[in-house]
Amino acid sequence: MNITQNQIEFISNSLEFHGLQTKNIKDDIIDHICTTIEESNHTDFTLAYEEAIQKLGGYYNIKQLEKETKQLLHGKMLLKTKRIQYIIGALMTIIFSLGLLFKMFQWPYANIALLLGVSLLLLVYAPLFFYQKYKQSIFNYQS
Repeated sequence: MNITQNQIEFISNSLEFHGLQTKNIKDDIIDHICTTIEESNHTDFTLAYEEAIQKLGGYYNIKQLEKETKQLLHGKMLLKTKRIQYIIGALMTIIFSLGLLFKMFQWPYANIALLLGVSLLLLVYAPLFFYQKYKQSIFNYQS
């Protein structure tokens, strides 16, 4: 069975109606549904469409698939920002500690190390920390 552009739009609108929002996931599911319909032996589009949806587990499972994919992608992004945050935090702590040590022994460059350590804290570490918390709160709110 060949699928027309109107039928593809119907599938897209139907998935949006049932709560599928992410464009990339929706495009993949539309492609999968179209392939299933084209391979079916039905001559009626409606029957073939319903069968394709049932093969995917229904609209609820499609929505769950989208939710799990978002969680997986969010987890990868969260892991990457946490790694960067830990590296910057360790670097900031080392530089600041060296600055304090240099200051105690009145060695040169103590002020530079202290300033660099505090600057990393205020300009890099803190904004990254609050950005990560903001993104996490948005994701938790959407879920």
